[in-house]
Formats: sequence, C-alpha cells, structure tokens
Amino acid sequence: MSEPTSEQLDLLLALQATDHRIRKLEHQLDDLPEQRAMEESRQRTVELGEQLDETRIEAERVGGEQRRLERDVEVLSERRDAERTRLYDGTVTNQREMQSLEAEIASVDRRVTEHEDDLLEVLEQVEGLEQRIGRLEADRAAEEQRFAELEAARDEAAKGLLAELGELKATRARQSEGLPADLLERYEKVAARTGGTGVGKLEGNACTACRIDLSWADVNDLLTGPPLASCPQCQRLLVVPA
Repeated sequence: MSEPTSEQLDLLLALQATDHRIRKLEHQLDDLPEQRAMEESRQRTVELGEQLDETRIEAERVGGEQRRLERDVEVLSERRDAERTRLYDGTVTNQREMQSLEAEIASVDRRVTEHEDDLLEVLEQVEGLEQRIGRLEADRAAEEQRFAELEAARDEAAKGLLAELGELKATRARQSEGLPADLLERYEKVAARTGGTGVGKLEGNACTACRIDLSWADVNDLLTGPPLASCPQCQRLLVVPA
C-alpha cells in the first residue's frame, strides 16, 4: 500500500469535516421540537392501539358470555313453557305429579330469573366496552391526524436543513471518489469504531481528534515517520504535516 499524497490527505481531512457537519445536521433534525413531538405522538398511537386490542379481546370474551347466557335463558324458558303446557293441558292428573311439576316449574323459573339478571349485568359490560372501543378508536384517529400535522410541520421546519444535508452528501460522495479505496476503508472503519471521527491532524503537540497533548518523544516519532500515522492516544488516523 503506497503512502497517500498530500492532496489525498487534505481531501481526507475535508471528508472528515464534511462528515462532522452531516452528523451535526442529522442531530439537529432529530432534535427538532416537531420531531420530538412526532415521536411522542407515535408512541401515544401505539399505546392507544394496544389498549384498543385489549378492549376488543375483553369485548369478545364478554360477548361470548352474553351469547352463552342468552342460549341458557332460551333453553330454560322453553323447558319451563313445556312444563307449564303439560301442567295445564290435562296430561298430568295425578296430584303428587302435579305438585312435583309445579315445583320443577318454580325451580326453572328461578334459574331463568337468575340468568336474566346475570345477562343484564353482562349487557351493561358489553355496552361499556363498546363505548370504550368507540372512544379509543376516536382518540387513535385524532392522534394519527395530529401525527400527520406534526410531520408536515417537521418537514417545513427541516426544509433548509434537508437541503443542506443533501448538498453535503453529494459533496461527500465526490470527496470519497477522490480517495484510494483502501484509505477510505481505513478511515471509515476507524470512524465507525470511534463515534464518527476517524482522522485528526497533528497541530503543535496535540491531535485535533482527541485534543490530548502528546509527549515530545511521540511528536518527534510522528514528525520523522510517514505522513499518515495513528494517534498514540486515541488510535485514530493522524495526518502529520510535512
């Protein structure tokens, strides 16, 4: 691998400056008040959706209980009505059997009443759950509308930043094309490992990437070495002036 030329090193430092500005703009975009409000709105929409799902599941469960009680009331009512028919149509004439039948009708009648009371309570639950579902659906729709409005406001607020970001990315692409592939790969690996800053420059006895003063022995070694080295402190690439 040949040593990079001074022009390539200047371009590498320019690329680093471009990357710094890109990260700064991306941070500004992420930190826009409208963007933060969008994140809060998105989270609120998710929470409402979860509540809606839970309420619908509960409504389905209570609806099943309603249907079961309705079937039970229907079956018991048919049974009671059939027993009453037997009691009064002259089929049963034995006094003891009539008394037993009357007791059975009274027992079934009580069970019908109990089931109807339970059914009334369940119907009230169903009504309450349906109302809650309606409110949650309305709240979620309103939050989705709010998100759309916030997104439009964010896009308007970010218009200038996005335009500059687009120009910077185009500049970065041109700068990258002007660098040898192996040098660009080294820079990007170091930048990824160190939070975005992949290269610094030796100024005086300090690295501009980490701002740490180097020993004069380290500085002397750097000045007598290749034009592109590694910072003894932060291990980033280090451009050493001629």
